[in-house]
Parts: sequence; structure tokens; C-alpha cells
Amino acid sequence: MRRWPLVPGVLLGAVAASAHVNDHGMDYRPFKDRYGLSCCSEHDCRPAADFIETEVRGQPVVKLLINGVWVTVPQSYVIDAHASDGRAHFCGKLHLPNNNPAEVKPEPLCIILPARQT
Repeated sequence: MRRWPLVPGVLLGAVAASAHVNDHGMDYRPFKDRYGLSCCSEHDCRPAADFIETEVRGQPVVKLLINGVWVTVPQSYVIDAHASDGRAHFCGKLHLPNNNPAEVKPEPLCIILPARQT
């Protein structure tokens, strides 16, 4: 009966291993940020419901719709690799001061966009 304490550990390990795979089966682990570091460590990666590439005050940005809130991130966080599931993805932390979505402060590691038609 000494095996029972191992069961929760094994289950938690399986959950942690699958935490970097999204609901469409896209694995975030191979993606690297602009410095060659993994986009996924203890940070969260999540798909955006929508995105637009635009300019704010003359600077190129990507706006991502995450949990009903538009998050603006500098274009420099977009990596060269493309999302295999056709969606845009935010990897990093989202801080919500005072639990107010209007005040969301992104701390991006990388942005993964789908392949764009040229």
C-alpha cells in the first residue's frame, strides 16, 4: 500500500505535462521568444478570441481579445513561428489591478500569430 502516495504525484505530473497543450492540441513548448528562450515556463499561454495588427501612437502593436478584454502588446513580441491552430496566442502574465479588466497590464513573453495570407 506504499504506492498510494505516488498516485497523486503521478497524476499531478501528467496534468503539468499537458498544461502546455491547448484545447485544439497545439503544444506551446516548442515556441521560443525573441531571445531564443521558451515562451512557456511557469507563465500561461492562451489563445485569443480575436486579434488585430495596428498602430498606437505610431508604434506597431497587436491587440488580442482575451477573456472579453482587449490587450495591447508591442509588435516586437510576435515571434516568427506560426500557430498551427489558426488562432493568435498570448504567452505571459496578465495582471488585473483591483480585479478591473479595464486596467489589465500584460507582461508578455511572446505572441504567436497564425500564418497570414500575403
